[in-house]
Amino acid sequence: MSTAARNSDVGAIRHPASAPPTRSAHSPIRGWAIAVMLSAMMAINFADKSVLGLAAEPLMKDLGLTPSQFGLAGSVFFLLFGVAGVAVGFLGNRFTSTRLLLLIALAWSVSMLPLLLVPSLAGLLVNRLLLGAAEGPTAPLAGHAVQKWFSESKRSVPTSMVFLGSGLGVALAAPLLTYLITNFGWQSAIWCLAAVSLLWAAGWKVVGREGPLNTYDSAADLPGDSAPTAEVRLPYRRLFAASSWWGPILALAPGYCAFALFSVWGPSYLVHGLGFSPHTMGWLIGVYGLVAAFGHVFFSWLSGVLVRRGISTRWSRGVYTGAVVCLSGSLLVAAMTIATGSAAAWLMLVGFGLANTVYTIGYLLVAESSPVGQRSAMLATFNSVVTAGAVLAPVVAGVLVDAAATPTAGYRTAFLWSGLLLVLGGLGTAVFTRPDRDTRRLGLRGTDITRPATPLSRQEME
Repeated sequence: MSTAARNSDVGAIRHPASAPPTRSAHSPIRGWAIAVMLSAMMAINFADKSVLGLAAEPLMKDLGLTPSQFGLAGSVFFLLFGVAGVAVGFLGNRFTSTRLLLLIALAWSVSMLPLLLVPSLAGLLVNRLLLGAAEGPTAPLAGHAVQKWFSESKRSVPTSMVFLGSGLGVALAAPLLTYLITNFGWQSAIWCLAAVSLLWAAGWKVVGREGPLNTYDSAADLPGDSAPTAEVRLPYRRLFAASSWWGPILALAPGYCAFALFSVWGPSYLVHGLGFSPHTMGWLIGVYGLVAAFGHVFFSWLSGVLVRRGISTRWSRGVYTGAVVCLSGSLLVAAMTIATGSAAAWLMLVGFGLANTVYTIGYLLVAESSPVGQRSAMLATFNSVVTAGAVLAPVVAGVLVDAAATPTAGYRTAFLWSGLLLVLGGLGTAVFTRPDRDTRRLGLRGTDITRPATPLSRQEME
């Protein structure tokens, strides 16, 4: 055994040492059915996030809210978002993701009640706080669940399909929810979303199953991967130190801030800053959703093609992710500094739409350097750090709008800073993310990791 292989064993635990896993045979039809259901769940998830911005004008009028108060409501959504994501993510290491996802969908419906029963600033804040806590674990758990059905080289498209739902949810929901809000009041949109969550939960109860690829090696099929061995377990401090965990955060954290900013304030800017009617605004938000949806699929598909052609994941995932986020930020900066009128609107919609299209690839980078038994927690903590900045973005923008000479000037300042952060973050991800090096150092790929190791204490594992 090489010295590198021996070093990679330090601090690792294999479970169990005597029974290496095998690559399980499984139904591809069931795997794709799971991906479709999880995509639908993500669509509902992002429709829930978007409804606040779509209903901004009537909500602020009916509840007597200032821009700062409305921005606070947008930020409160993310206050428990990350905390709940981490907590449920670690539960995902012990309990089936199928059951946890069912409970999450039911919680979405319940969280709508405070706003419907007590239509006030307090009711709105409680609604957004509870909904954020319920939705925080969704994306990492969904990613973890679908990756149990597909091997490493084949999971780009199904994983992107799950996150395709986030864009499609906005694209389909924006015109529909705008119609309901305009014709029947904002309450009708809230009731509609609560009912759809219950319908999804009923469908998931029938379709949802756990996938068979429940060890790292049972899903490993990239060039250089060794035959399946006993599952490895590593100290979390080593996993968090891997550049394939923190590197993508540099780009995706500004990307999620951009999403939070646009979902709360984008509709208002289109109406009051650029002069579009509420009806047209609904369709334009749908365009933004389509850019995000098809961007998810296209960029993930292209990344998967590069991986299968033998391009190292440093380039096909790391540099690639940074480049797309840089492009997103550049378009947004151009929209706020150079373009005017319709050109500014289209550049802004595409810029914001592209900001999270490589979110899926971030999940793949984290999964690539995480043992399956620890992947749920790793994805959850990754997601929580990525989304943490969204707590501040909407309320800071609201303060800027209140303080600016005109609301339009406040919107443009907030969006410009968002674009600049996207460019800087994208550059950081492209430079620092080295997943192929991480997997070798952790002993997950390209080395013999079957030698027994000294078990870690519980304190060391944490």
